[in-house]
Amino acid sequence: MKLLHNCWSELLVLDHIFRQVHHGKEDSLLLVTGQEVGLSCIASQVDGTLSSLVQRSQELAARLLALQVDRREVACLKFLLLFNPNVKLLENQAFVEGVQEQVNGALLEYTLSAYPQFQEKFGQLMLRLPELRTLSAGAEDYLCYMHLSGEVPCNNLLIEMLHAKQACA
Repeated sequence: MKLLHNCWSELLVLDHIFRQVHHGKEDSLLLVTGQEVGLSCIASQVDGTLSSLVQRSQELAARLLALQVDRREVACLKFLLLFNPNVKLLENQAFVEGVQEQVNGALLEYTLSAYPQFQEKFGQLMLRLPELRTLSAGAEDYLCYMHLSGEVPCNNLLIEMLHAKQACA
C-alpha cells in the first residue's frame, strides 16, 4: 500500500499524458470521460497555476509523442513509478529493487529490439520520469490548495489519497 500511496498521482498524470499522446491533438485535451476540451477554453476559465500544469503536461505529451512511446513502454514506466525503492519504511526493499531492475532491463531490451534505429530511446524515456514526478507534485500541490480553499470536498477519493500520501511521508 505504501508503494501506491507514494505514486498514485504520478500514475494518474502518466495516464492523462499518454491519453493526450494517443489523442494526438495539440490544441485540445481528451478527458478520461471521452470529452474533448479546447486548450483555449481551459486557459480562459482556469487560474494561472492550473493553466501552467496543463501546458506542462501538453509539453511532456509532445515529447513522448516525438519518442513514439507505445503502450508497452508506458506499462513499464508505470511499474518503475510504482516499484520505487526510495519509498520510506518499505517492508521488502530488496524485492522492490529487484522488480525495478527487472523492469529496467525489460524496457531496455524492448526499446532496443523494437526500435533499433533509436538506440537512445530507453535513456530518453528515463529522462521523462523526473519531469513526470515534478508535474505530479505540482498537481498534488494544486489539489491540496483547492481542497484547503473549499473547492474540493473532503470525501473526494483524490483528497483521501493525498492525505494518505502525506501521512506516509
